[in-house]
Amino acid sequence: MIMLTMSVKYQHTDFKKREKEEKENKKLEKKKDKSKISETKEEEDLTIYPVRVEEDKNNQGDPKKYYPLSSEVHLHLIIGRVKAGKSTLLNSLYMSRRFYADAFKVRILISSTAVNDAVNKYLLEDFDYVFTEYTPQLLETIIEMVEQDEEKGRYLIILDDIIGSVNFKRQGKVDEISSLVSKYRHIGNEVQEGKLSLCLTTQYWKYFPGILRNNATAYYLLGAFPETELKKMAEDLSFFGGGNKEFIQIFNETRDEEFDFTYLSVQHLEARRNHTDLIWSKKDGFVKKPTTTGLIEENKTLDTDKEENELQS
Repeated sequence: MIMLTMSVKYQHTDFKKREKEEKENKKLEKKKDKSKISETKEEEDLTIYPVRVEEDKNNQGDPKKYYPLSSEVHLHLIIGRVKAGKSTLLNSLYMSRRFYADAFKVRILISSTAVNDAVNKYLLEDFDYVFTEYTPQLLETIIEMVEQDEEKGRYLIILDDIIGSVNFKRQGKVDEISSLVSKYRHIGNEVQEGKLSLCLTTQYWKYFPGILRNNATAYYLLGAFPETELKKMAEDLSFFGGGNKEFIQIFNETRDEEFDFTYLSVQHLEARRNHTDLIWSKKDGFVKKPTTTGLIEENKTLDTDKEENELQS
């Protein structure tokens, strides 16, 4: 009887042990199943997630700090004929504390004409470096200076009316300015990127090759333009408004008083009359129904033949 009792006891113990092992095995199987489901879901997840970066190192400026202007790290393209107001705009943007006067540790001007323009008196006095002649070697030296600067602080380079004299190569080796424009946002040192901003001015839209236009943060269109040139601008900048006709409407709406200019922010996808009046945005379209047509208005363009004659005289 005792042996029977002990046998039953052992059998009961073995049953409990097996039952416990079975439960543990089931738990393990469930975990494996969940893991398989999780792996399957992860494999099926096609969402593009942002890459985590060190914000202190990859410092591209605060897009809200100067809104509606560009952030501190920018490429501004300014287009306008003689007496259109380019020098006045440059002085305001980079000399006034209402704009970018305090944004840069070092400001550099390369211009063959600035010294002959009385408007640039204070700019010439206040900028850290002024060069009257552009060379590829000069640009390389400046970039080396920026990259070797281990301290914080940004640099500004203004290339004023020198684009027409630069040989932009369509094929083969890329010229120095195009190369710089394609990588300027990442120029810096091991501690920080985003140490350089650029501003280029020209009298003719055709002098800005595609690589410059495609990397621009903002455009400034000053004064009047020949019909053919304005049509080319409309083709290249039709993402403002959504079409050539709509771009011409934006341009016409920004011309109300003398020296009004068109400000096109690629960073914010907005078009403004000067900096103040919002005309169009990607988010909301035209702020109000345009009062002008999508046709090029004669009083807001230059006569091409007349302009060429004036330039030759």
